[in-house]
Amino acid sequence: MSECILVCVGPSPGSERLVLATKRIADTQRARWYAVHVAASAASPASQADRDRIENHLALAESLGAECAYVVGDDVAQSLLEFAHEHDVTRIVAGKPTHPRWRDRVRGSLLDQLIRRSGSIEIEIIAPTEGLAPRSEEPRAPAGALPYARGVAAVAFATGFGALAQGYLSLPDLAMVYLAAIVIAALGGRGPGLAAAALSVAAFNFFFIPPRYTFAVADANHLVTFAVMFVVGTATGTLVARLRHAAGVSRQRERRTSALLAFTSQAAAARDVADVAAAVAAHVEDALGAPAVVLLPNTSGQLEAVAGLEPLAEQEMEVATWAFANGTRAGRGTDHSPTARLLALPLSDGEAADRYTEGVVAVQIERARRRIDLDARTLLEAISRQAAVAIARLRLARSAQESRLRAQTEEMRSSLLSTVSHDLRTPLAIISGHASTLRDGSANLATEQRESLDTIVDEAARLASILHNLLAITRVESGATMQRDWVPLEEPIGAALARSESLLAGRAVELAVDPELGARIEPVLFEQLLLNLIENAVKHTPAGTPLTIRARRNDADAIIEVSDRGPGLPPGAPERLFEKFVRGPNTRTQGAGLGLAVCRGIALAHGGKIEAENRDGGGATFRVKLAAGEAPPVTHMAAS
Repeated sequence: MSECILVCVGPSPGSERLVLATKRIADTQRARWYAVHVAASAASPASQADRDRIENHLALAESLGAECAYVVGDDVAQSLLEFAHEHDVTRIVAGKPTHPRWRDRVRGSLLDQLIRRSGSIEIEIIAPTEGLAPRSEEPRAPAGALPYARGVAAVAFATGFGALAQGYLSLPDLAMVYLAAIVIAALGGRGPGLAAAALSVAAFNFFFIPPRYTFAVADANHLVTFAVMFVVGTATGTLVARLRHAAGVSRQRERRTSALLAFTSQAAAARDVADVAAAVAAHVEDALGAPAVVLLPNTSGQLEAVAGLEPLAEQEMEVATWAFANGTRAGRGTDHSPTARLLALPLSDGEAADRYTEGVVAVQIERARRRIDLDARTLLEAISRQAAVAIARLRLARSAQESRLRAQTEEMRSSLLSTVSHDLRTPLAIISGHASTLRDGSANLATEQRESLDTIVDEAARLASILHNLLAITRVESGATMQRDWVPLEEPIGAALARSESLLAGRAVELAVDPELGARIEPVLFEQLLLNLIENAVKHTPAGTPLTIRARRNDADAIIEVSDRGPGLPPGAPERLFEKFVRGPNTRTQGAGLGLAVCRGIALAHGGKIEAENRDGGGATFRVKLAAGEAPPVTHMAAS
């Protein structure tokens, strides 16, 4: 199992040391690693300074290659271990605590719980730190004057009500009135609750506890009442603060979830890439309050803005280009250009190793109207991933449509070529036959008449060759099933030479064919392949230049080579020569440029390949390679 490391970060400055140490460990072991912050749902809300430090530590970890997560749970240790088991973590990196031991006895030791519950997961301790998740010592922002004024008014009302009704109410009843005032004040937070509890104790003791109009307490039992008032004020205020914080977080996440859902719906309904880009810019600006620009590659591969009204400076464009080229975010708060004014995120799925980056969304961090925290960055990344999926879907849909059109066009072309080729064969055979009869059957023809008949016969033969190639290529490209049998290769080679007898007149042919070599081929098509190679060699070489045809075995392959001593192949020509309607630059006769394309199609249909190269000493060699087959066993018929 591959190594996977988890480091728990908090607001403590020591978390930065934990992150850097975990990065070194992960690099040494080539392991994946996670940086996780666990917020205890039962704890008081973190101060703004604490939240800023947590986000900075997570941003540092992410810039170093970690996957970051923000987890909320009742039990910090249990939440960490659940995350570790879900993500196959093999080691947890923790900081050595330096706080007093009495805190562990009162609150419980997080480190001890991790060690006892970790099971097969290793726990690595790094020192020194200030604890895994210490609370900030900074004073929290005051709740405001209105909650305190409301608390004072509630206590004053309880005192006045008690003064009017003290003849009808007992001291415990009056204490309940003050408890109600404390609860009302505590709705403004823990501070107003504590203040109201102190005022209530003082007022209750001064106005109603004997001896009255003094702060002396004659009966020690009243001290219990005072303690209950303080506990109620503290507990109620703390619970109200937590509930308000949780409600605020829920509303914020609900807004961002709604924004992501709205964007996903709009992106799914988009008809082109420009619509997706416009949706990205609009939703980023609306959700984050920051200007955004969406850049997509043009036909030359250069990024250009397609949505958003904020132009990018040259340095900002360099940051966006780097993010696009490397498929990772760049700019403010990242490892690349961390002081830039913008944050550039690639539009990619972020998961697959061979992922394709569709573009970049650049957000002007410094011009944001609202604070862009970890949740906002998470929303931005989610929007970028969804945008990449939407753009990829449109690109694939367009590609599929183009493929369907090409397939339909190719089918129509093949059908037309096949029909025309078959329809032309009969009249062409008649023309060639009558012209040959007229030429060979009369000895009294004038020279001009005989030359005209020779021209008709030659051109009819050339047209017949083109038709043969058209029929062969349409048959191969249509995917028609071939009836392949084991055939000695000397048979199709001999047949092709016989059909090329007129072309080879006065030209020597050197043969080196292994008589035992055979392969499973379709004889008619393979004969056409050899015929085309021979005709191509004749066309490109001067008269009287010999040709060489070889057929040999190379391990499990059969190699057929047709070589000439012509001018050879120009640079870069071998690949293009096998394309349709491409003719070599040294062709001395006219042609349709289909011969070599047919050869490649036939070779591929047989599971082989064809290649061309220049020959030592001048000329070119065309080499066909396909699997050699063994001759079938000979069956002897019993004599009857």
